[in-house]
Amino acid sequence: ISAEIVAATKAKRAVIVFFRDRSKLNEFVGTATYRQLGRHKSLLTEDMRPRDKDFVINKAATAGQITLSTAVFGRGTDFFCKDDSVEKNGGVHIIQTF
Repeated sequence: ISAEIVAATKAKRAVIVFFRDRSKLNEFVGTATYRQLGRHKSLLTEDMRPRDKDFVINKAATAGQITLSTAVFGRGTDFFCKDDSVEKNGGVHIIQTF
């Protein structure tokens, strides 16, 4: 997972990673790999306040941004890309871990 994330963000793409549930997401967040991903990462989970969810969703498709999310957001969530550099470099890179 980490190699794909690094390659995509170096290519000026955004990355959204979907985990089966909060437990699997938390496992990844507890790893050294997560800590090495840099500052441009956000978590998107069901228990967030609505305005915080909206903020994370709105910036998820920005160049260099890494969004780690639970699977529930994989369907029915509109991640709009307004960043021309992301579009030019292949769009948002999606990783499904399950």
